[in-house]
Amino acid sequence: MGRKFSKPVLIIAEVLLFIYAVSLIFPYIWVFINSFKSVPEFYSGTWSLPESFSLTNYIRALEETNMLSYFKVSIIVTLVGTALQLIFSAMTAYILAKYKFKGNAFIYSCAVAGFLIPTTGTLAPLYVFLKNTGLFNIYGLIIMYATGMGTNMVIYYSFFKKISWSYAEAAFIDGAGHFRVFWNIMLPMAREASIAVGITTAIRIWNDYFLPSILLTNPKLQTVAVGLRTLQVQQQYNATWTVLFAAVILASFPTILIYVLFQDRISKGFLMGGLKE
Repeated sequence: MGRKFSKPVLIIAEVLLFIYAVSLIFPYIWVFINSFKSVPEFYSGTWSLPESFSLTNYIRALEETNMLSYFKVSIIVTLVGTALQLIFSAMTAYILAKYKFKGNAFIYSCAVAGFLIPTTGTLAPLYVFLKNTGLFNIYGLIIMYATGMGTNMVIYYSFFKKISWSYAEAAFIDGAGHFRVFWNIMLPMAREASIAVGITTAIRIWNDYFLPSILLTNPKLQTVAVGLRTLQVQQQYNATWTVLFAAVILASFPTILIYVLFQDRISKGFLMGGLKE
């Protein structure tokens, strides 16, 4: 049996967690409220409610900035990068989980050990690699996302480990090849993992600032995260912060909506991946 805590301890824990949750969501609420204010209204009272909930700042954010272009680039990169990362991580995990060969355990250990290496420690070799291969463009960004499959591979590995090999043996008897067994039998059986990993990967790519800021050197070809940083720098001189607030809400709305709609599927997928037979 699990350890039971007294009621006062649980109440204190719930209060602390509630305060922590409020501290996370409060800045977003503040930005959301101020995104409806005019510039003079914002400077006259940053903590007050808007006199009227006008969409003027949202219209300006779409018309006067490159937000539509940022959205277009982010959508393309997110969809393609997520799809490729899921396919490559699932294939790698399937081979490591179901096929025994020399170096199997070593490859898996290297994937896990990669979590221990700080990202900042790889900046220098990463920059040299990208420079020598000429990947400072949107294609290089998609390639980097497609190959960054460490966590996803481990999650898929856990799923494939639980699937009985008898399904593959029956398919082999019927004449199916190795790729067909993976694509038509094993991968559909890891559907919950694909949903959970796909949603979290898409959110991570959409919100990523680090890689796009390095690889996308064309100022007209930027993702939403990098574009918001550009808008922030511009507002230091224009001082129309309410337009920036509206742009932030527009940029974060898709990921928030996706998480709210699919949070149960995400939890279910990761929970199933952690269960043992």
